[in-house]
Amino acid sequence: MLTQTEEPPGSSVHAGHFNLDSSQVKVSRTCPSNLTVLSNDLFPKSYLAISGYRLYPFTIETKTLFERYQQSLQIPISDYTFSNNIIWLSRMSAFYQVIEDCFCLFSLNGNCLTMLLPPLGDPSRQARALEVCFEIMDSHNPSPYLSVVEYVYKDFLQVLNVDASALAEIGASEEAVVASARSPWLVERALPDYIYSTEDLIQLKGNPYKTKRGEINQFRRAYPDYRLEVLGPQHWEGIRTLFETWLKNRLKYLTGEAISDFFYTVEMERKAIERAIKHYDQLDLQGLCLFIDGRLEGFTMGERITPSVASILVEKTNFAVLGSAQFLFHEFAKVYDDCVYINVGDDLGLENLRKVKMSYRPVLFGEKFTLRHHEPQVNVDRTAFHQ
Repeated sequence: MLTQTEEPPGSSVHAGHFNLDSSQVKVSRTCPSNLTVLSNDLFPKSYLAISGYRLYPFTIETKTLFERYQQSLQIPISDYTFSNNIIWLSRMSAFYQVIEDCFCLFSLNGNCLTMLLPPLGDPSRQARALEVCFEIMDSHNPSPYLSVVEYVYKDFLQVLNVDASALAEIGASEEAVVASARSPWLVERALPDYIYSTEDLIQLKGNPYKTKRGEINQFRRAYPDYRLEVLGPQHWEGIRTLFETWLKNRLKYLTGEAISDFFYTVEMERKAIERAIKHYDQLDLQGLCLFIDGRLEGFTMGERITPSVASILVEKTNFAVLGSAQFLFHEFAKVYDDCVYINVGDDLGLENLRKVKMSYRPVLFGEKFTLRHHEPQVNVDRTAFHQ
């Protein structure tokens, strides 16, 4: 599920082009409005009913259940942790169900129901669980093409019997899609995670890291009285103040249409940080704060995905303080010196972010895919549900 290449799979270097033949899409405009919220004391206080199927709210109380399934798979991808999902999702948009003894995570966005991950569970049960999940999505969405599974890890494709030689061909021919005539699945590349050697990030040896060492040394000389503190509740207000400062500084350099897109992304990030703060201890997060002259000028949070892979969830610094981002990133890597790798997630499709993440010399890429069905499925077997 991890790949070693010089550029991230799916980047401008490797990218293919994906076109869907309109004949492959069946549209049903007759689907009625079928969303209701019901109460039942035997289950969570409320659940989403979609054509008779129950989907329960994905909340902090779901952590133990989610991790029971997630930890059995040991997937070193940033999207496969409870923390990463709970902080980026609102209570009203994320729902789950246990199907074929697999944990299935759904997202309701507007009038569209999708899955954020493939079913998590025993590989022998995942394929059947996936079929049921598509039947649920298809029963609600106005078009079966809108039913999609995001952030599919590479090894899951083996569950779908996607030809391994076809997967190898992706890398060789730089294609973005597997659409085998023998498979009912459409598989499209998504943005991969950037994964670094922890030792490389701590040591920063050699000419490739010369610029990073220079930026860190410049920071140390300019701010000799800096202070690092383990992140905790006493820093919450300082984090909020720093985020506001960061936002004001960024707005100085934005114009036109970029501002509206920026505000949408920033609001999502602000809410994610607030949720991380609210549930910091429950999520077993670790973090550092950077202080200069008594002011909080940077913070970062992370977690362990597997025993050997850590993940950095968020990092913010006052970019008016030159070298602070490089310094904080370097210091936080030391927190996970017992991990072999550090995963920093994908680049959101932003070229500047891609350049920054490539500058740290990733040793692996965590490949991810999106998944669609060629045809909608019907006649769901409701005995597959664990209600």
